Amino acid sequence: MIEAEKHHAVVLKFGSSVLRSEDDLPSAVHEIYRAWRDGAQVIVVVSALGDATDQLLRRASRICEQPEPAALAALLATGEATTVALLGLALDRAGIPTRILDPAQAGLRTRGDRLDAELVAVDLERLRAELQQGVVVLPGFVGRGEHGETTLLGRGGSDFTAVFLAQRLGARCILFKNVDGLYTADPAAVSWGQPRRFARATWETAKRVGGGIIQPKALDFAAAHRFSFIIAAPWATVWTEIGAGPDEYATERTPAMPVRIALLGCGTVGGGVYSRLAALAGQFEVIGVSVRNRERALSVGVPEGLIVQDPEALIDKPCDVVVELMGGLEPAATLVERALRARRHVVTANKALIAAKGEHLIALAAENGVRLAYSAAVGGALPALEAVARARAAGPIRSLSGVLNGTTNFILDQLASGMSWDEAVRAAQEEGYAEADPSLDLDGTDAAQKIVLLARAAFGVNLSLDEIEREGITRIDAAEIARARAEGKMIRLVASCERTADGVNARVRPQHLPQSHPLASTAGIENRLLIEPEAGAPLLIAGKGAGRWPTTESVLADLFDIRWAAQQVSSNEEVEECIA
Repeated sequence: MIEAEKHHAVVLKFGSSVLRSEDDLPSAVHEIYRAWRDGAQVIVVVSALGDATDQLLRRASRICEQPEPAALAALLATGEATTVALLGLALDRAGIPTRILDPAQAGLRTRGDRLDAELVAVDLERLRAELQQGVVVLPGFVGRGEHGETTLLGRGGSDFTAVFLAQRLGARCILFKNVDGLYTADPAAVSWGQPRRFARATWETAKRVGGGIIQPKALDFAAAHRFSFIIAAPWATVWTEIGAGPDEYATERTPAMPVRIALLGCGTVGGGVYSRLAALAGQFEVIGVSVRNRERALSVGVPEGLIVQDPEALIDKPCDVVVELMGGLEPAATLVERALRARRHVVTANKALIAAKGEHLIALAAENGVRLAYSAAVGGALPALEAVARARAAGPIRSLSGVLNGTTNFILDQLASGMSWDEAVRAAQEEGYAEADPSLDLDGTDAAQKIVLLARAAFGVNLSLDEIEREGITRIDAAEIARARAEGKMIRLVASCERTADGVNARVRPQHLPQSHPLASTAGIENRLLIEPEAGAPLLIAGKGAGRWPTTESVLADLFDIRWAAQQVSSNEEVEECIA
């Protein structure tokens, strides 16, 4: 994981070599989510998918041998616009708040040749405002001329856009390519020997040996402004920094082996996690899937040979990580303990388990030198635990409050639209937001379990569910919602905890919030968390808190973190062996 989290903002560029088709969009989402989860403000610059630009050029030439520049620029810009829209949809599916901007909205102004223009300005105020709302996605390669006309930045122009934006914003810049850095020669074109990878290279060296990997105009701009950036492949554990230098070759490493995964559970979330792991075969290897419902596992593409009936036997197989997505306290608690004692890392989305036994399991993981990761246990894609940890590191926290249960939020919205209680619950179940038995959502238990985890992260206390005052939404009907709206208020199930002179108090209850309240406008399955420190401005974060894909994204982020850490340990051991 490249350390975007240490920077206020990061610009991530995904070119056509890594976005070859729509099938590659989820991989870009994984990188974007990890940077956003780690607290960075994220701008994404994209190229057209695969050979889409070449296809558009061929279409143009079939119609007109020498296309007029204005018409050609307008046509080619549609390739980037399509990728932006598709990536926006993929981010929305993953539960990440996203803002899509076109070049005019971003104020990307150019001068010079309409098909090979130079960027000269950007609306920084607009960009910074949009970054407060979510991830910003922009097309590369495209700008607006002096009179508002569509202009292009030449081949590879999305490199230029990314470097330009990052330099103007004072942000980190990462150009994702289909190679893991800059080499002395193209690794794919060398028939003998092994080109050397640079750990660092000057702008001049990159221009000399880059072989078309980086647009020359982007390099010239970076050199003129003494701006450094990174070239990396998706899921990078190595990369090259392009900057002032001096040139430095990387220490050769043994290629990272796939992380071996034992998956317990293949329901709504488990099925999503399996499908993504199967698509990431170079990074992860699923060694088995333990399920109660064999047919359900087969329906999401799990091969017959990977299905295991005995979860304990699966944990005992050689593996690196056990992913527990069964839910409930038992047998999940027994299986997670077994995995930790066997020195397996564990990733889980099981809020009930972590709320009831988290203190014990965290200690057990530390005792055995492994990680227990549970980001997905609070709020799906909402990076709640990470945001609280960062806030606590910056200073004492006074209180937390949030809409942490997407199911109840969805049901309240359906009631407001005129549905009956039974219809609203059934709609939540049909959408995959509510279980067959939704009682833990409706009575506030689910939100209470999450506030236990957040109180532990914020205040270092271990509350029990019995200590939390809870009231669900079962007594709320459409008439009450209508009365609240007539008074300019919204009803939301709010979970909160605060530090007092007597300790930490926590509660879950429906609240009639004025429409100006930051939690009031939470819609559908969106979750929001308001963190109020003892000193400084409050922090509000948002993201989809229920459903297959938001929770899958959070589980995958934990797995990528474990993969990153394992590779760093392996690399350090190799260096120590060389020194010895």
